[in-house]
Amino acid sequence: MKSKITDKILGYHYTNPKAYHSMQTNGIDGVITLNFDNFAGLIPRKRFIKLGYGNGLPDEAHDGIIEGLLEPEPKSWLKNPEFPNFFGRLMGNICRKEKVILLSFELKPKDRAYVVERAHVERRLYKESKCQGKSTKETRNESFKKYWESRVPVFEYDGSYSAPQLAIWSGIEFDRLKVEWIKSSSKVWTRVLRNGWYIPQKIKIK
Repeated sequence: MKSKITDKILGYHYTNPKAYHSMQTNGIDGVITLNFDNFAGLIPRKRFIKLGYGNGLPDEAHDGIIEGLLEPEPKSWLKNPEFPNFFGRLMGNICRKEKVILLSFELKPKDRAYVVERAHVERRLYKESKCQGKSTKETRNESFKKYWESRVPVFEYDGSYSAPQLAIWSGIEFDRLKVEWIKSSSKVWTRVLRNGWYIPQKIKIK
């Protein structure tokens, strides 16, 4: 069922103390950020699709976004039958710093917030990791095209995606951010392992 425009929808974003401190000042640690030099908060900076990929897509497809989730620990990411270790790999990247911070924020109609189907990209990466075929430029472009075309405004999302990801093309002001918790990376990673969200893959020796 689609959300009504008046429904309350929260976004969640994992970060670290250094990045969180940067959110409290304008820009990104003194780096020129074009439209965000006078903006304090969560800034869209990671390209949705890297330059050179997704042939023929509009420029917006290569703009920076804020990556997030609709739940702190989405069930569709924890035990995804198509992509084992999906959530575990995400947390493995996040736990590279000493501490982990979970932020939440209420989404508003003014936000350029969308839900996208991450499975379009993961499906290609997963096949590569399992040696089930190497991507060509054409297959990668097709995956990124599907990824881009899967965008649904967050207030219209019907819950049908197998690996929903939040992608926001606008900034979230600092006063809208709420710290849900701050934990050591070791504690977060231990929880991942204890719950079986990451199972080390056996390396086949030929």
